[in-house]
Amino acid sequence: MKHGMTPKERALRIELVRARAALERQTMARSTHELVGSLHPRALLRGMMPKGSGLSMTDWIFKVLTLARRYPLLTSSVSAVVTGAARRKNWWRIGIGLLLSWQLARHASRK
Repeated sequence: MKHGMTPKERALRIELVRARAALERQTMARSTHELVGSLHPRALLRGMMPKGSGLSMTDWIFKVLTLARRYPLLTSSVSAVVTGAARRKNWWRIGIGLLLSWQLARHASRK
């Protein structure tokens, strides 16, 4: 701070810093709350589907089957998870495979 500040100016500056910190805490709390809400399975499924698409359940199943046919790694990763992957050390490989498959599917759906 400047050396030439009066006590009144210093008090005002401290209050402004406190108000800014309070706003940042509120923003952080709101963002954290929104992040937690977006990690629920229903929100994740909604995020995979384009907004306003109005796809029925059969259309959604057809889309999943098309993606599974196009990306066999996705199918093998899901089947490995469902059947209970053999060892714990393979979980990271399965996770990476799922992540890559998901990213490929997102990239293909944008084109």
